[in-house]
Amino acid sequence: MQAPLLDIAGLDVVYSTARGPLRAVADVTLSVREATTLCLIGESGSGKSSIARAVCGLNPVSGGAIRMAGADLGAQRGHRAVAAGAAGIQIVFQDPLSGLDPRWPVWRSIAEPRLARFKASAAEHRRVAEGLMERVGLSTAYAGRRPHQLSGGQRQRVTIARALAAEPKLVILDEAVSALDLSVRNEILFLLDELKRERALTYLFISHDMGAVAQMATDVAVLYLGSLMEVGGAQAVISRPAHPYTRALLAAVPTIDGTNRDVRRAIGDVDDPMHPPAGCRFHRRCPYTIDRCRTEVPAQRPFEGRNVACHRAEEVAAMAH
Repeated sequence: MQAPLLDIAGLDVVYSTARGPLRAVADVTLSVREATTLCLIGESGSGKSSIARAVCGLNPVSGGAIRMAGADLGAQRGHRAVAAGAAGIQIVFQDPLSGLDPRWPVWRSIAEPRLARFKASAAEHRRVAEGLMERVGLSTAYAGRRPHQLSGGQRQRVTIARALAAEPKLVILDEAVSALDLSVRNEILFLLDELKRERALTYLFISHDMGAVAQMATDVAVLYLGSLMEVGGAQAVISRPAHPYTRALLAAVPTIDGTNRDVRRAIGDVDDPMHPPAGCRFHRRCPYTIDRCRTEVPAQRPFEGRNVACHRAEEVAAMAH
C-alpha cells in the first residue's frame, strides 16, 4: 500500500464567533496518495474550505494532526511558512484577485513564491515566470500587466502558474473553477489534468460542481456539518453512493432531461452548524432515520469498497436496488 503524501488524522477546526465556538471540522481523518486527486464535496458550510486552509496553515488547528510526507506540520513553528516552503503545498482560491497583489505586474505575482526558496536574479525569476505563463496558456505579452487588466480566466491561469512556481508537491484547488464561464472552466480543468500528469502533482480538489469532480477525482470524500459521511474511490462513490447524503447530492446534479432536484427542496435545509444534531449529524434530513441515528454517532466503516458513516448502509443499498 502506497504511503499517503498528505495524512490528516482526527482534525478539528474551531472558530470563535459572536454566538460562541463553531466546530467547523469535527474529527476528520483523510489521506491523499501521491499523484492522485482527492475531491472534497458537500454543501456550503460543510467544512471543505476549513480543511484546505488548515492544511496550508491559514486556519487554526484545534485538534488532530496534519502530516505531509510523514512530517507533522502542526508540530513545527510557523505552520504556514513550512507548508508553503519545505512541505511544498500551494493553494489556488476561487477568487484569483484575493491571491494577487494589485500593485504587482503579472510576472512578479507568479515569481513571488520562488523568492524565499530559490536564490536568483530578478531577470531569472522573470524568465521562469514567463515560461510558466506560456505553459498555462497565457501570452508573455501580459507579463507587465496588473491583475485588474486581465479577464477572470486569465487571472486564474496566473494563480495556477504562481502555484507551480514554488515547485509544489501538493496543490489545493478551493473552488478554483466555480466562478468561471463554462468554456473557460473546461479549459482550466483540462489544463489542471495535463499539469498533474506532467509534473506528478497531487491535488486536493474542493468543489460543489459534480461534473468537475467526476472529471478530476481519483477519490471522493463527502462532508456534512464538518463530519465525514463517505470516503472512497470516485467511480464507486459517484456511481453507487452508499450514504443517503451522497445520494441526495448526486440527485441534485443537473441532467439533460432536467430531472435534477435541489438538495434543500429534496431533504430540507442544512442544520445549524453552531448546534449540530446529536447522533448522526445528518439524521434530521435523512429519509432513512431510525432511533439509533438520533442518539449514536455512526463510525466510519468499510462498505462496498469504501468507508461510510451510516448505521443503515446495507438496508439503504438494498432499498435503492
